Order: sequence, then C-alpha cells, then structure tokens
Amino acid sequence: MNDNIYKTLSLTVLVVFFLFLLHFLPTIKIGGVELREVDILSDLAREKKELKSIIPTPKEPSAILTLDKNGNTINFKEEWPKGTERIIDYAAGKAGGLDHFYAQLTSLAEKKQTAGPVRIAYFGDSFIEGDILLADLREDLQRQYGGCGVGWIDAGNDLDQYKHTVDNKFTGLTEHMVKKPASYDVNQAGIAERYYTMGGQATISYAPFKLHEYLHTDKWECTYLYLRTKGGANVNFQIDGGKTFTEQVSPSNEVQVAKIDGLTSHANIKVTGVNTILFGTSQEGRSGIVLDNFSMRGSSGKTLAKLPEGMLKQFAKIRPYDLIVFQFGVNAIDAETTPERLKKYISDMKLVVELFRRCFPESSILIVSSPDRGSKTSPDGTMKGVEMLVGYQEQLAANCHVGFYNLFRAMGGAGTMMRIVDEQDMGTKDYVHINYKGGKYVSQRIFKSIVAGQKNYARRAKLINK
Repeated sequence: MNDNIYKTLSLTVLVVFFLFLLHFLPTIKIGGVELREVDILSDLAREKKELKSIIPTPKEPSAILTLDKNGNTINFKEEWPKGTERIIDYAAGKAGGLDHFYAQLTSLAEKKQTAGPVRIAYFGDSFIEGDILLADLREDLQRQYGGCGVGWIDAGNDLDQYKHTVDNKFTGLTEHMVKKPASYDVNQAGIAERYYTMGGQATISYAPFKLHEYLHTDKWECTYLYLRTKGGANVNFQIDGGKTFTEQVSPSNEVQVAKIDGLTSHANIKVTGVNTILFGTSQEGRSGIVLDNFSMRGSSGKTLAKLPEGMLKQFAKIRPYDLIVFQFGVNAIDAETTPERLKKYISDMKLVVELFRRCFPESSILIVSSPDRGSKTSPDGTMKGVEMLVGYQEQLAANCHVGFYNLFRAMGGAGTMMRIVDEQDMGTKDYVHINYKGGKYVSQRIFKSIVAGQKNYARRAKLINK
C-alpha cells in the first residue's frame, strides 16, 4: 500500500516537471497549424501582468515651446543631476504648472527684488506632522534662497509642542478640526481645516526651540495673526526690545490679518473679543522662503475639497502662495486596496486640485506622490497598492496639468521604508512614519529636485532673453 502511494507521488512529480519543461519550448507548428503553448505558470504570469496593466503610465508632458527674442525656436533640454528625481511639469508652461514658482525662486537666487516672500503651502498627513521632513526642507530652502521663520502655526494645536522649530504656548482656545466632526463646522474652517474659538480672551507665545536645531527659524521679521471676528477684536503684540503694538480689528465675516513688523526671536499675542475665531499665526521674513506646514493626522486629503471657496479666496488675497503642494496617499490604501477604490480616491482628489486652482489661480501646484509604506507580508517589502496609487497620482497630475513628484521613487522605491527603519533607525516599526532623522533623509531628495528644477528654468529664461 505504501509502495503504491510512493509510485503515485513519483509519477505526479515527473508529470509536473515535464509540463514545467514544456513551458520553455519554442512555438511548434505541424502542417501549418500552431500548437497551443503549454504554460502551467500562466496564472502567475497573468496576475503579474494584470497588476502592471492597472498602473497608469501617463504620456510625457508636452514640451514647452521656447522662443528667443526673434521668434526662433530654441533647442532646450532639461538637465537632472544623477540621483536627483525629476519634477515633471504637465502644464507645458501654462498656469498651474511650476514656471511661476521657479520664476520666483530664480529672482531670489539672482538677488532680484520680489513683491514679498515666496510662500509654499505644503498639505499632508502625519508623515509631516510635527514639522518632520518640512523642518529640514525649510532650513535648506532658506539657506539656499534666503528667508527666516517657521511660517504658519495653528493658533491652538497641542501637536505644535512637538515641533523642533519653535516653542509655542497658548491659553483660552478650543480647537475644532475636520478629524473631530462632532465639534467641527466646515463653514467656520480656515485653510488648515481647523479653527479655534475663544472664551473672551486668548494668549499665544513663541520662542526659539531650546535645542536650536534649525537656525533660520530662531528669528523672524514679521508676526501675523489670522482671524475672523464678527463682533470686533483687540489684538496686542509684544516682541523683543519691548516693542508693542495694538490693533483694533473691525467686525467682518471675512478672514482678516493683524500684523507687527520687527526682527524678533520672541512674540506674545493677546486677543480679546466677542464672536471671534482664530486660525493661526505666521512668523516669517520680508523676503526669501516661507514654508507653511498644513498637516492633518489620518487625512487622505479628500476633505480639502469641502473647504469654503469664499474663505480660500480670502486667504489668497491676504496670504498668497507661489506653490501649493499636496502630499497624501498613505491613508488611502491598505492591504485590500483595489483599482476601483483608488480610481474613486483620485476622482475625489481631482476636486481638491480644481478647487485650489480656482482660488489660487496664479499659484503653481505640485502633487507629491505617496511615500513608501512597508509590509512584512509583501515579497518586496512594500504594501500592495502603493505603486498602483503612485501611478494614479501621476495620472491625476497629468489630467490636471500640474506638477508631479514621485516621492516613492525618490526615497528609493520598493522596500525603502523597511530598510531605513530596520537598518538606519529612521522611523517607527509601523513602517509608515519617519522620524526627524528620516525626515532629513527624505527632505534632502526633495530639496535637490527643487533646486535642479529652478536651475533648469533659469537656463531656459536666459536662452529666451538672449
């Protein structure tokens, strides 16, 4: 009996081995008839092929028609240093693309006068929470192009105490945010999807972070407060040197700003008023780079489409941006992600891009792809669906005619998150979040790409004006 089982098993192994060898035979014809290919691996190959087929590959963006002063076409080709991830501009020189932002950076690089600071609004999820990644990117950009200050700080966000760029304290404020819907009214929200109510009086203070890791944020030249007050408010500023200033803010249904000028490393703001909502403050320079961190833990970015258009247009008037960045995706995928779910997600994110295009028509827009997300059960160390999502995000940028940056590839591609966490202690063991060390690793790659993009623009501009 045992001998028969052994013979059966041996025969089965031989048959499987024979069929496996047939997989490598060339196509055979008998009498002009092509025999069907024997391929026991076809199901595996089909699964791999189908996975690849659902990752969209957008066409190369149209070349920007470059003409000199005499109307002659200039043969211009972008240069991207080895190891630098290319920023792809799908706008072909039109509004929404990166030319506006690069032009402002070039003015800074060439020490030319700009109308004000070059502002960047960087929207993202917990990947940039606590100024991780953006602290280093801000420092490098301000070192390269000038500028100072941490930029936007939410008026009363407890998470700001974890930032390594500023020491922030506040009293008298109650937070309302999109991720806590029970107390959140989107019609009251500011640009950061947060707003803060006060019980008659609120105080906010700022000082340099005790470790002084980021020197360009230790001092700043202008201190702003953004608010909406239907009953009027009294805003008192106090900065270094004993300089004080009090501003009476008139009642209004629109977003307003109060401001004090003066180089400082400390600021105290006291607000009194009725029916008054605070949004945030900004500490920045009169020129150079301002990088605002609009992070929202757990966000996929979709809820930005629900922000009131009128409110965003008001911010566009009093706080215009030269570049708006959307870096989302990690919270849009899980182990069960399907193409259908991602297509719906991308259609929702298209509404976000379109809304900000309407409200900030002169701003450049950049879609930064999802970073890597590690998975111990995946053969390549990356959660299934990440590369699919990145492909769809690039397709979104192409369809909306804006910029695209492949952060997944810039970081190192599949398996990067597990590698930098396990081998270099750059993040947490959930293989989703980086720490400050990981933030520096990632920011260096983004910084090099921005500088390379700006230099390409500057070379093109010189050829045009030759």
